[in-house]
Amino acid sequence: MIKNEKDFWSGVMFAAFGLAVLAIARHYPFGTTTRMGPGFFPMVLAAVLAVFGVILIVRACLAKRRDRITGVALKPLLLVIAATVLYGALVEDAGFIAVTFASVLVAARASRNGSVAAQLALAAGTTLCCFLIFIQGLGLPLSSLGAWLK
Repeated sequence: MIKNEKDFWSGVMFAAFGLAVLAIARHYPFGTTTRMGPGFFPMVLAAVLAVFGVILIVRACLAKRRDRITGVALKPLLLVIAATVLYGALVEDAGFIAVTFASVLVAARASRNGSVAAQLALAAGTTLCCFLIFIQGLGLPLSSLGAWLK
């Protein structure tokens, strides 16, 4: 019997996404831990996600108190989706730095906690870390500024 609906449906979602990625990535060469193939990372990550999903489902059934879903927070859901779409649509034209900052800021607005100053600091810090990791460290071929800002 399901006692915690939030954990149960979160677990179902995680397990479904994990199993879907496993099904899609099963044809990619896996490789070894020392010579990873293109399927290694997605399959390991998908398996971990599916396991977490199963853990959440079991936890939801064994919970001591009942917790029902009372409604869907539509504004935060739409803001997170908008941030993702914004990133995908504008990363080439606006550039990595501007679109990362804007996307994090839009997604941060979904939270009820934190001031505008804290959200700006989060966006700035995330953008700096992502720039250092992905552009400088890994050398991804993304334009830092984009066509609009050059």
